[in-house]
Formats: sequence, structure tokens, C-alpha cells
Amino acid sequence: FIRMGSVTHAFDQAQRLLPLNFSASAGKLSVTLPGRRNLAPPGPYLLFIVNGNGVPSVGRITLLR
Repeated sequence: FIRMGSVTHAFDQAQRLLPLNFSASAGKLSVTLPGRRNLAPPGPYLLFIVNGNGVPSVGRITLLR
């Protein structure tokens, strides 16, 4: 879960990477987002799934409210 960067600054202090806990069952994947807004403030994020070899999926844009 990666917070998307700002286009107005060369150095963006709001950008962050958040590894998420997850559980998988029968073709379904459930992820648990951080419970505190200071860890994951509202805004656009890219969600990736990384396989056992460390290869990420295509990112999906997600809006956290």
C-alpha cells in the first residue's frame, strides 16, 4: 500500500509505504488497513500484491477516505 506522491514538490514528506496484513481463502484476499489515520491518512494510494518471489502485481489506485 503506497501513498501516491504530490506533484507540487520534489521531496514529498506525505509519501509512504505501508505493508499490510492479509488473509487468503478460496480465491479471496482480505487485507487489513491500519486503524490509525496518522499511519494512513486519507487520500489516493496504490495497492500491490507481491508474490512469493517478490514480484509485484500491477498497482491498483485506491482512495482511502
